[in-house]
Amino acid sequence: MKRKYVQAMMTGMAAMLAVTVPVTTVAAATPEKEQTVYVNADQNGNVEKVIVSNWLKNADKESTVEDNSELNNITNVKGEESYTQGSDGKLVWAADGNDIYYQGETSKELPVSVKMTYFLDGKEISAADLAGKSGKVKIRIDYTNNSSQTAKINSKKETIYTPFMMATGMILPTDTFTNVEVTNGKVISDGNNNIVLGIGFPGLYDSLKLGDLDSFKDKESPDYVEITADVEDFSLALTATVATTGTLKELGLDDIDDLDDLQDSLDKLTESSTALVEGSRALQEGIQELDSSADTFVDGLNSADDGAGQLKDGIDTMNNSKGSLISGIDQLVAGMESLGSGAGSLQSGVKSYTDGTEQLNAGIAQVNSGAKQLNAGISQLNEKKATLTAGVAQLSEGGKQLESGAASLQSGLVAYTGGAEQLGAGIHTLYDTMEDKLGNVGELPGAVSGLMDGCKKLSAGAAALQAGADQAAASASKLNDAVTALSGAVTGTKAAVSAAQSAVSAPQVVTDVTKASEAASAEATTKAKEAVAAENEKVNEAASTQATEKQRANVEAALKAAGVDEATRQAVLNNLAGIQVNVGVQTSPEVSVQVDASKVSTSISQETKTTLAGVQENLKKVESGLAGVSMTETEKQMQSLKNGADTVAIGTANLAKSAAALGDAVEPLTTFSTMTQTMLGAVNQLKEASDTLTANDTTLNTGAAALAEGTKSLNSGLTTLASGASALSDGVTQLAQGSASLTQGTETLKKGSDTLIANNSTLKDGTAKLVAGSSALIVGGKALQSGGNTLSAGIQKLADGAAQLKSGTSQLADGGKKLKEGTTKLADGSTELADGMEEFDEEGIQKISDLAGDNLTALMDRLDAVTEADKDYTAFDGWKKDADGSVKFIIETAAIK
Repeated sequence: MKRKYVQAMMTGMAAMLAVTVPVTTVAAATPEKEQTVYVNADQNGNVEKVIVSNWLKNADKESTVEDNSELNNITNVKGEESYTQGSDGKLVWAADGNDIYYQGETSKELPVSVKMTYFLDGKEISAADLAGKSGKVKIRIDYTNNSSQTAKINSKKETIYTPFMMATGMILPTDTFTNVEVTNGKVISDGNNNIVLGIGFPGLYDSLKLGDLDSFKDKESPDYVEITADVEDFSLALTATVATTGTLKELGLDDIDDLDDLQDSLDKLTESSTALVEGSRALQEGIQELDSSADTFVDGLNSADDGAGQLKDGIDTMNNSKGSLISGIDQLVAGMESLGSGAGSLQSGVKSYTDGTEQLNAGIAQVNSGAKQLNAGISQLNEKKATLTAGVAQLSEGGKQLESGAASLQSGLVAYTGGAEQLGAGIHTLYDTMEDKLGNVGELPGAVSGLMDGCKKLSAGAAALQAGADQAAASASKLNDAVTALSGAVTGTKAAVSAAQSAVSAPQVVTDVTKASEAASAEATTKAKEAVAAENEKVNEAASTQATEKQRANVEAALKAAGVDEATRQAVLNNLAGIQVNVGVQTSPEVSVQVDASKVSTSISQETKTTLAGVQENLKKVESGLAGVSMTETEKQMQSLKNGADTVAIGTANLAKSAAALGDAVEPLTTFSTMTQTMLGAVNQLKEASDTLTANDTTLNTGAAALAEGTKSLNSGLTTLASGASALSDGVTQLAQGSASLTQGTETLKKGSDTLIANNSTLKDGTAKLVAGSSALIVGGKALQSGGNTLSAGIQKLADGAAQLKSGTSQLADGGKKLKEGTTKLADGSTELADGMEEFDEEGIQKISDLAGDNLTALMDRLDAVTEADKDYTAFDGWKKDADGSVKFIIETAAIK
């Protein structure tokens, strides 16, 4: 491709030199419009596209410039000036003092045409088939003039063609083209290339009727060019043909008025030809200067090649790094997606958080309400604590009375059961004696009298027993009522404390009072143990003394009543002295109160927690004391005791009745048989009643002992209860003080919760914006990712293009070297051109001058007509009448390869 451009440049240069030679010889007026018509043709010269470029010269710096044009798709190629166009095709440019450069397209027929014909080994061949062939090749270039007008010559109308001079140039490489020859042209070889230049004047031969002149009868019309050569692997880059008018004007032939003038013109032509020879020499010198300047051009091409190499290296580095860029973009997009996912999770978490704060706020409101209720309940509890303390004191006093009565009851029962047993033994002895000794009637009155005395004593003891049982039952009833009242108070206190614990949701509200509770419990336990031990000692001592004395008295009375002799009674009493009755109260086990509480992480007052803990612990002590006061079992024991006493009373009454009957029977002993039966029946009834009484002795003694033991335990529990009630009173006072702090703290907590709820909306809005922003960021990341891929592809194409550019600059540098070689050869060829021009002058121009003869007048007329035609053709697309202008055509044919 680069080689083609180098060849085209050299070809165009050669053609332009050929057509501009006349311009260098004779000065002429500056045209107002210069027009260049560029023609793209196929390999055979057929027109494919025509582009017209116009240069309107605004020498006077006018604001507007006018032009006539038939072009399409007009474009300003060098400035921003605009134009308007009328229906007649007239253009008015807003020049503002500037020259106008514009171009356009047209399908108008050209005034000249070129026909390319190819031959291989003497036979015509198409351009396409000729490519790559080898052999003897001939290229014929025929020029055709399509522009003419009619003029009168010797009163006859003749066709006069516009005098176009046409020059064709081409470059034929010496490695494939050898033995190159040209007809109507010249060949210049630089060692690497054959530069071919052909010239023709289509229509001029016919316009001047040169065939009628003797000197031209054997000459061909100069309207073609032929090139022959031996070719290997034929290819042709392109051909460039330049066609221009004004040649005759430049030679001054338009000023010829008569034969003298013609002669002068011929002389001038001769002189011009001489000048042309001199110009060819000047051309030779210019080409030599071009050759010397080619070194600088080659150096520039080499620098361009080096720069292209550096550019390629830089682009290659960028191309090699694009993978890291794409990877980074992918990681960035992945991070954006992770951010979007995290933003969604954050939004979900914020929603859960705000929902939780709302629930927390509702719970705090409930706590606040509960704290207020707790405060009211504690106030009521504080008001009633005095009643609770008084009730516990009364209960403790009743327990002591119950314990004393139980001890007295137990002592009475011991005496009673001893007497009952003695009475039963006496009755049995009496009955046995009566059965054995009924004949001893004289002894019966005394025995009956003793029996009746025993019955009286037994009746008196039964009455005392029943009275003691009634007193014990009454004390137990009072004690039960006190315990019931205390239990109700404890239950109310527990309800208040439970409400407080529920309100603050603090199952460990008792944590900080543990030590104080333990100290109070230890002190109460110690005091209880000491009191119980003392009482135990007193009871045991009194009971033992009373039991021993009463037992001895009762046993001794029974033995006497039964008629036991003195020695036997004394032995029995001595044995009785060894009997000890122990009704002591066992020391209550130590009360151990332990409070196990875990810490709670709230802002509620620690003082309130401590107070609630004290109340709760004291309530446990009260409940523990009440649990020791088992009134149910005591009531059962008292009921059993009362029932036994009732049974004894009934038995005693029956025994009294029997004794009375026995007394009544003593008087009529005179009727022995009747009285004997009556007495035996009465004694038998007395024996049965006595058995009934003694049968309940064990139950009575057991119940009395259990009652005494229970009252001692009850008294111990009541002592603990009194201590707990005192501690409870102190705890209620502390609880009342802490409740106020609790209420204040819950109010502060409620305000903080309301503030937290107020910020929920802002938090939700912020997370929503974050989610929306992360979504937009992901979309942008995707676009960045897509752009990165596009950039990667673009970098690859850029790298490919840079490689091609480097290859091209390398070829261009090589072409520069060849250009240098070509300019060197061109300088050599210019010498040959100069020599040829001398020959052209001698063999052509000089001979034309010699033609002036008989046909000179006709020749002058035709020459005038040709000159006029040359003057009239100033533009291809139209131009102002009588305005000065110039036009040239450049026809480029397609390459063959």
